[in-house]
Amino acid sequence: MSGPDRKHASFLLAALLAFILAGCASQRPPEGGPPDTEPPFVVETDPADGTVFFTGQEVTIEFNEYVQRQSFQDAVHISPLLEVPPNYEWSGSSVTIVFPEPLLEDRTYVITVGTKVRDLRAGNAMKETMHLAFATGDSLDNGSFSGTVFGDPPSGVSLFAYLLSPGRSDTLDPAEDRPDYAVQSSEDGSFHFFNLAPGDYRVFAVRDKSNDMLYNAEQEEIGIPDHDMIVEDSLSASSALRFYMHADDTTRPAIQRVEAINERIVRVKFNETVYPQPLPLRHVHISDSASGEQLPLISTVPSAGERFGWDFLLGTAMKEATYVVVIDSLADGAGNLMSDSPAPESFTGSVLPDTARPLITEQIPADRAKNVVPDSSFRFSFDRPLLLGPAFSLTDSTGAKVELTLRQETRTDIVILHPALMPEASYSLCFDMREMRDSLNGRGVGDSTLCITFTTGVSDQGGTLSGSIKTQDSSAAVVVRAREISRQPKVRSVRTDSSKTFRMEGLQEGKYLLDAYIDSNGNGRYDFGKAFPLQKPEPYGAIRDTLRVRARWETNGIIIPVQTGPTP
Repeated sequence: MSGPDRKHASFLLAALLAFILAGCASQRPPEGGPPDTEPPFVVETDPADGTVFFTGQEVTIEFNEYVQRQSFQDAVHISPLLEVPPNYEWSGSSVTIVFPEPLLEDRTYVITVGTKVRDLRAGNAMKETMHLAFATGDSLDNGSFSGTVFGDPPSGVSLFAYLLSPGRSDTLDPAEDRPDYAVQSSEDGSFHFFNLAPGDYRVFAVRDKSNDMLYNAEQEEIGIPDHDMIVEDSLSASSALRFYMHADDTTRPAIQRVEAINERIVRVKFNETVYPQPLPLRHVHISDSASGEQLPLISTVPSAGERFGWDFLLGTAMKEATYVVVIDSLADGAGNLMSDSPAPESFTGSVLPDTARPLITEQIPADRAKNVVPDSSFRFSFDRPLLLGPAFSLTDSTGAKVELTLRQETRTDIVILHPALMPEASYSLCFDMREMRDSLNGRGVGDSTLCITFTTGVSDQGGTLSGSIKTQDSSAAVVVRAREISRQPKVRSVRTDSSKTFRMEGLQEGKYLLDAYIDSNGNGRYDFGKAFPLQKPEPYGAIRDTLRVRARWETNGIIIPVQTGPTP
């Protein structure tokens, strides 16, 4: 071969080697073609599903297309858990799972590939979880159960199932214990466990961001079970599980700051919202640090413009002295109590006279509001307790007065009731601020009259949702919530009557999600439960499909199943 020919051949060989090495160094799908909208799915496995007498140490899974390798490793679960993690060997759209150690004898193994798997070209996610079961013995375990995850999104949530051996029920902590079986929820939130060994199981739903098969509190969402599952070989469990995902809060509420606003008001700033509300006076103790004399409290009101702040109104004036405040038995929305032994918080008293006038913190309707519902009530809220007086008047465009009824819902909230107003009409609501006085210093809200104008809308412009609750609990009240799907969603809630029926009227046109829960402890909010020690959540149910609300139209016959435990 001549010199130029040898040089040409060497160049071709080098180029070929570079091409081969580049292909080995990166995972690249074929290029070109139309946009990829098809989700990845498994086309073949080796061994096949249902194989018995398996003796190998490799399992190969072939997809219909190239997938992101890390997404696969985040989505694959092998049950029972292996002592030593497997290795992964890739070849095109296939992956081989290599077990470093021999599998246990006479055991059923389940490999699930969840919906975290995404294809390489477009990032499309798998829609359904794949299950592959094989046995090292002569038969497969056949226990199963299923359920649903409610979350945003409901897919890609890991379901951790723990076999409850004797004594494990009281000590099981998903933050410390890895599960015996694991699957992932599908696109619609559904999940299924197959080929389980007989026994009792406890299941937690965890959005396992760290992919470590553990629950990391305050970093990952969790769903708490309301009952354990009893699994018998070849028989499906009789009751589905439902999980309502939430970010658990394990931090106790605490006082951040205490200050005297004036001689009659002490302001306490918390680190989060505390309950019950309004804060009961019996839980608050303010006293002179020197004499121990306790100051009488008249009322507690939310601080105006101070998030998580509360103002404590005193029955007597303070002195220039050091005072201490002790608050006990309050809890946050997650049920975390303040310290069992709350330390006194000291502050300096004020002799500054209370000269401020009461402030309006909320006003409904707003000035120049349009489409006000003709049969809706009005509301005025203030930053301190008031003495109720004949302060409000309502007139139509002709000057005719409309009869009003005032109701003091709390010492700071005034609800104004009236007969149904004329549709598409103009009205003027006037507030004589001299007639509403501060209960502490007797000052009026102002020295003049505040008048606001508004226009009513059509009486029946809102839509209606109605239906019933399907539940085994015939006694407890059920709270039904309708959440509007919008940029600034509003939530309406109603309580069912003894017949477990509900009706929501005057809903704005739009799309809504509907759910319900049994307020077992009567605190007016949903309790998610705790993972450890286990505290069961309140029974919950939801309609998965969105509901369309149309003006002057009723959508009826809605049935919301609210689970209260295992079905007999």
